[in-house]
Amino acid sequence: MSGFEELIGSTDAEFNEVLLSIPTNRIESWKYVPTRILSRTSWSPAEVRQSSNFALSGGEFLNIPENLDSLPNFTKDETTRMEEFRTAHGFNGIHHALQKKTCVLTCRSSSETYLELHRLANQAKSAGFASLLLRIQANAQLTLVERFERKVIEAQNLDSFAIFLTVEPDAHVTHIRFQQSNDQAYQFTSLDVRLSKNSSYFLTTIDFGGKLARSDIHIRLSGKNAEAKVNGLALTSDSQYHDTHLAIDHEVNDTRSSMTFRNMVNDKGEATFNGRVLIKKHAQQSATEQSVANLLLSKTARVNPKPELEIYADNVTASHGCTVGTLDENELFYLTSRGLSKEEASGLLQYAFAESILDEIPDDKTREIIEKQLLGELKHGLLVSEIKESLSV
Repeated sequence: MSGFEELIGSTDAEFNEVLLSIPTNRIESWKYVPTRILSRTSWSPAEVRQSSNFALSGGEFLNIPENLDSLPNFTKDETTRMEEFRTAHGFNGIHHALQKKTCVLTCRSSSETYLELHRLANQAKSAGFASLLLRIQANAQLTLVERFERKVIEAQNLDSFAIFLTVEPDAHVTHIRFQQSNDQAYQFTSLDVRLSKNSSYFLTTIDFGGKLARSDIHIRLSGKNAEAKVNGLALTSDSQYHDTHLAIDHEVNDTRSSMTFRNMVNDKGEATFNGRVLIKKHAQQSATEQSVANLLLSKTARVNPKPELEIYADNVTASHGCTVGTLDENELFYLTSRGLSKEEASGLLQYAFAESILDEIPDDKTREIIEKQLLGELKHGLLVSEIKESLSV
């Protein structure tokens, strides 16, 4: 679309020349991102793998739903948003230059659509780039589920994906991302959401996998009575790095937003969360809530929380809270005094910390899959599962 096809026919060195202009930690929003390994890797364009599902592989979309497929004739607003995306920071410029395809899908007015996108792992030392533009027309309802393949890859692999959502009046979107990529994966995801009047967007983003997973999320509440709700959970261990940058803009009056994030960090893992809410001057009678909690499970774990409120209106309701801590000794003592071992008590408290996010996932099938994976990730997950079953009897 914009450079990748030409580079495919060129040398890997030319491909790397573009890719390796990745931002460094001298840039504030990339201050903690460990990108050094990317510049030490000789990359090549990822090959496309086959799938029977609607999938993204090597920058190509497979099995695109025919009832949703649209011609890529971008509106003026969409073109402007893509240009803003391209210039937001250096990695977006790389994505724009190397993306293989922009897929355009439309959810027709008053329709109900369930769309499951499988993000397949790229091969070792290969990188793929793609964008998806989703138009959700008036009164339509969309449930979008992103599933990441958990596949063993012997060396670092990179996947970059941008999603643009236009949500028209009285339309509603439920979006669930379950990132459980392989241990060598470098995952970059960008979301750009524009909400019209009386529309809503509910995002749940879960990060379990990947060597490095970076998410840039920008939501604009551009219509009266628009509402955005974002819940997130990152389970970070070993030497993983999980990074979420979330910005919500209240552009008009009578808009509502909330963000609830939980980071659970163990071993030498590191997690960053930057959540910014902007309430513009004319966005009177708007409301926002912000809750960020971080649980450190080892002495070497690190977390970098940065919640922000930027308010220019004088008639708003806003609240925020941010905590960083370890497991509560009083709670551990209480549980052990009731017959649980310290390991069981620790596992149960970790599960409870994450459960508040999982409980709000509206898709039962996806919630069960994520919960099973969570119990598998916890060091005492099997014990927690047995305790849960005994309590539910």
